[in-house]
Amino acid sequence: MRSAPSPRSCHRSSAWRWFALTLALLLTACGGGGGSSTSIDPDTGLTVSASMVPSNDAEGYRFLTQATFGPTASDLARVKRIGYDNWIDEQFKLPIQSSHLSTVEFSASTLGQSQAYAHNVTHSWWTHAVREPGQLRQRVAFALSEIFVVSTLTVDDGRSAASYLDMLTVHADANYRDLLEAVALHPAMGQYLSHLGNRKEDGTGRVPDENFAREVMQLFSIGLHDLEDSGRPRLVNGQTVETYNANDIKGLARVFTGFSWHWPSAKSAVEWWQCFWRTLECRDPSQDVRSMTGYGQAHSTSAKQFLGVDVAAQETADPKASLKAALDRLATHPNTAPFISRQLIQRLVTSNPSDTYVADVTRVFRAQNGNLRAVVKAILLHEEARRPPSVGLSTYGKLREPVLRLSHLLRALPHTSARFTAGGAAPFYLADDTSDPGTQLGQTPLRAPSVFNFFRPGYTAPQSAMAAQGMVAPEMQITSETSVLGYANFVATILERGWGQWNVNSGNWDIQFDLSGWDTLAGDPPALIDAMAQHLVGHTLPDDERNLAVSAITAMPISATDTTVLAKQRRQRIQAAILMVAVSPAFVIQQ
Repeated sequence: MRSAPSPRSCHRSSAWRWFALTLALLLTACGGGGGSSTSIDPDTGLTVSASMVPSNDAEGYRFLTQATFGPTASDLARVKRIGYDNWIDEQFKLPIQSSHLSTVEFSASTLGQSQAYAHNVTHSWWTHAVREPGQLRQRVAFALSEIFVVSTLTVDDGRSAASYLDMLTVHADANYRDLLEAVALHPAMGQYLSHLGNRKEDGTGRVPDENFAREVMQLFSIGLHDLEDSGRPRLVNGQTVETYNANDIKGLARVFTGFSWHWPSAKSAVEWWQCFWRTLECRDPSQDVRSMTGYGQAHSTSAKQFLGVDVAAQETADPKASLKAALDRLATHPNTAPFISRQLIQRLVTSNPSDTYVADVTRVFRAQNGNLRAVVKAILLHEEARRPPSVGLSTYGKLREPVLRLSHLLRALPHTSARFTAGGAAPFYLADDTSDPGTQLGQTPLRAPSVFNFFRPGYTAPQSAMAAQGMVAPEMQITSETSVLGYANFVATILERGWGQWNVNSGNWDIQFDLSGWDTLAGDPPALIDAMAQHLVGHTLPDDERNLAVSAITAMPISATDTTVLAKQRRQRIQAAILMVAVSPAFVIQQ
């Protein structure tokens, strides 16, 4: 495998310097504002408020970085035309072009596989992230996948994992209570947190599995400690208050007994236990993607006490009734609104939202009965998201996780995918695993190392300035000197050779970048770096970073007399300009 030329080696020290600045959050960002006047868009008939229209490209880029997998010129033009609020509404109304399930199945069949695996899910995820017009729905679904975590490290069945992604996508603007039930009953989650096939106590030592009961409280709903509406822990005599105890876990564990593989109507004649265990007599492809069935024969009839709720002992086992009581309680628990709201703010906008920001979104969550469309809209339209105060920029924003940096580059830079161009029932990118932090991104979508995601929402680097200020930086948990240099080398490499898996039909790496649009600027380093920064982040780089980039590119030769060599030199300058911006704080930090 060829390594990339000079852009990777020549600017490694520059990349590290800029990352050091990045991790300290030393950028400033453009502010903006709008008037209160309104107008009617002649083509759509939408009422456009001036206060909802970005006053410059930087404001538009900020919004689209929060709401999509990367700004594009067409997205920016649309937001500037109809405003943030109308754009959000429009995005949620867009039909989903294709499902992850159909893409994964087509990927597996095209590659001659007998079944779908995790790498087929990677193909689908990147295809939807880059190509799907309904970017906001996809972006929210990704945020949800990092809260309600299922990992293909454990769930290797590609169809089941793809179906789980589809479920999150469909519920990205649904009611939280409905989402929680869909998560609890999905076979991918049932396998991941081991409540699929969970059986009632038998009086001889067997007790229900407590794994999902614990995590559905700790990670998916109420968290570990009582919270104020601001998302901060509620203190009693200076101490935090636990939201649940061991007895609550035991009670909920009894609720989640009796749920196992979907019992297809076509298999109604077989014994219940054959479908419960998915024996050969009751095996159907729908079981990988359909919600689990509640089997009364395996459901605990004992009384179930949890979180102040008492489900009386049942004469006849009723798993659906038990489940409803549990999910109703979790969805309406006082902690759920601030717990989920704060994490969604972190995933979309900023790692350290103000108390007011979280409390405002919490109120919307409660007032709208957990409607996620309303919650996401409140998050993205909040004053703190749209016009962060300049005095607080040193603590505002978030380190962008690696896959979001790559998705931004793929959406911004012209490229082709030979596999996608080949078409078919569900065209896909032959995308590759990017888990190696030393040579890739240190992250592959839906492949977290544990149920705690790639990083924890409350993570802060030990013995750091952030820790001293009481700040968190979740994405820093997967950031190290190795990953910083690995990311810079990865970007340089894919710009040189392309990205993805090897495509035997094209005889090349599947995704190839077309950088010819900047060829006329290759001889003018200041114009080149300014154009690239404007294209990728919506504004020019700060003077010190710009001067460094211009000097580095100017030092690169562009005087060959051979036309082939000269063309390569010009491209290398363009690659270097992209690399300079891609490792700059303006790109790596979302502000």
